[in-house]
Amino acid sequence: MQEIALFPIPELVAFPGHEVPLHVFEPRYRKMVTDSVAAERPIGVCHTRKQIRAAPQLKTTEEALSTNQATYLPYEIFSAGPCRILETLDDGRIHAAIEMQARYRLISEVQTLPYKIVRAERLIDEDAEQEYPALQREINDSLLALIGEEHQQLRKILAANSWQEQSSSVFSYRIFQYLKFDADIMQQLLECNSIEARLHLVGGLLSGTPVH
Repeated sequence: MQEIALFPIPELVAFPGHEVPLHVFEPRYRKMVTDSVAAERPIGVCHTRKQIRAAPQLKTTEEALSTNQATYLPYEIFSAGPCRILETLDDGRIHAAIEMQARYRLISEVQTLPYKIVRAERLIDEDAEQEYPALQREINDSLLALIGEEHQQLRKILAANSWQEQSSSVFSYRIFQYLKFDADIMQQLLECNSIEARLHLVGGLLSGTPVH
């Protein structure tokens, strides 16, 4: 079990292996970032189920920097990892980045205010040791067909041996560096507890198969 500071952000679904940049201006989340870096506590970023409290009407930058915004109910499954502060601006805003290392499931709340800290369990795919090269090739070929000839740099990445020879586990997350769907679908993909199921779902989405 791991204690994690949780940053709910609507429409943002992060996967292990991704780096998530943050521009942090709300007082509670500036404190969360500085506290978490000092305590070496991971930060999780997650999509949200609904808004609990609307943001106040603000007119100036000064008000925005001194007032917390909307409050959201987070999804229970999210990715998390260590945060590093890249820059602290004169007005207190923080540029930071989180290196997402693993998926977690929220078990209980440890702290609610001024920001949420949760106790969470790490999620490991039930087929974590399995390889699915045929599914990887199918997805890669579909993506190459979709992006066309104008994106030569991306085509080189997808055609490189280093990309095509990576493990199915790594591929099933890294593909979302180049492939984006609606946030609710991305959340469904994050919640898949099987590499094979995740790859089948991606392949179906690329071929136009409806998601249920």
